[in-house]
Amino acid sequence: MGRTAGVGENHPGFFVGVILMGAHRFIVGHVLDALRLLPDESVHCVVTSPPYWGLRDYGLPPVAWPEVEYSPMPGVPPLRVPAWTGQLGLEPVPEMYVGHLVLVFREVRRVLRRDGTLWLVIGDSYASPGKGGPWDEGRVQKGTGRTLYARQSNRGQFFGLKPKDLVGVPWRAVFALQADRWFLRSDVIWLKTNCLPESVKDRCTNAHEYVFMLTKSSQYFYDAEAVKEPAVTHLYDRRYLPGAPPREREGEPWNLHGPLKPHRGFRVLDTTCGRNRRSVWEIPLEPFPGSHFAVFPRRLAELCILAATSPKACPTCGAPWRRVVEKERESGHPAQPQEHLPEWGRRESGARGNRLADVGRFSGTVRNTYWQPTCRCSDNDGSGRCVVLDPFGGAGTTTLAAMTLGRDSVYIDLKREYTEMALDRCGLREGRQARLFCPEEWLLEEVPPAAGPRREKVGGAAE
Repeated sequence: MGRTAGVGENHPGFFVGVILMGAHRFIVGHVLDALRLLPDESVHCVVTSPPYWGLRDYGLPPVAWPEVEYSPMPGVPPLRVPAWTGQLGLEPVPEMYVGHLVLVFREVRRVLRRDGTLWLVIGDSYASPGKGGPWDEGRVQKGTGRTLYARQSNRGQFFGLKPKDLVGVPWRAVFALQADRWFLRSDVIWLKTNCLPESVKDRCTNAHEYVFMLTKSSQYFYDAEAVKEPAVTHLYDRRYLPGAPPREREGEPWNLHGPLKPHRGFRVLDTTCGRNRRSVWEIPLEPFPGSHFAVFPRRLAELCILAATSPKACPTCGAPWRRVVEKERESGHPAQPQEHLPEWGRRESGARGNRLADVGRFSGTVRNTYWQPTCRCSDNDGSGRCVVLDPFGGAGTTTLAAMTLGRDSVYIDLKREYTEMALDRCGLREGRQARLFCPEEWLLEEVPPAAGPRREKVGGAAE
């Protein structure tokens, strides 16, 4: 059995040495305490969604948050947030919430490899969204009878926020992380194609959330091929070559008035290989029967993991293998006679003619893919596994996606009930689901406040 570079390495409270292949670690406790159990640069990818500010009380026990100083954005003087005890997301002001996120992601930055990436799913909230007054903590969801822990913390007015203001929490958070040395590389829009309706008449219904891609350094692992999306049809699709069956071409995306007018660069464009993924991801919400009210779809986590990790890694240092794609021209598709091209695509004289001279020579490509190591370790046979971390594990969506894709994982959550839910959902414990991922090694730990880590041997994991 192979191994990956050490989550838990050199920590007496966990594994001695390295994690085995198929290892999944579940930690119950305050996120700051749990992250301190992980060694430096031991995680390849982080996919997480923290509790949103002012939206929901998850019924978690209050935890102590230390004083923190952070800059709200690059070039702005720092703020000092005092120590506080409570649940993340129920802070009295958004500045305190952002400060606590900065604290968490400082620890995440420590455990993330230099070539790793952070994918942060985060939504927004409104100031004074209701009519005021106390919230009924006993209200239940219609049709299920489940209690909704929905005592909203942002009922009331705060300095600088007007009633009905959109708070802008996602951008407040990422600007603070950017000022804290993170590289902000992309803001992906997660478009919920089946979003829930809202009883509002004076603004649009919210149908999106942000997925921010942040990195620890300017050079990092990213597999664009793994997350390519289907390309739109263009002039050189084989369906439009001479001899193809006649078809109605009006309104096709390559037509004269469309965005894909032919030019010399299109000679090497091959629609059969897809295109680089765009920054708007249309992913529907998924139904979830468990007692968790903020579960993002597994497809969202899978896309992040596919882009940020490799199916092969060095068993010694954990370096991911790099995908190499070689392209070769297909034979048997000679340049097309000029009379077969539209009038605006034929050979012309002058400078414009030079740009379009070979417009009919496109013949497609053959793609050969292989994997290449990125380190010089002598025993690098690619048998290692990349490690995915979710410091706010919840129902275990990220862990389940990592297991499905053959990656190791670390799950952290403060609520034991959610951890048990995640174990059942991942098929790692006898119950409603079978053990889908045998033979997987897993370990459950609990980190009580102000105490050392406590271990529970389960699933065949070593002491």
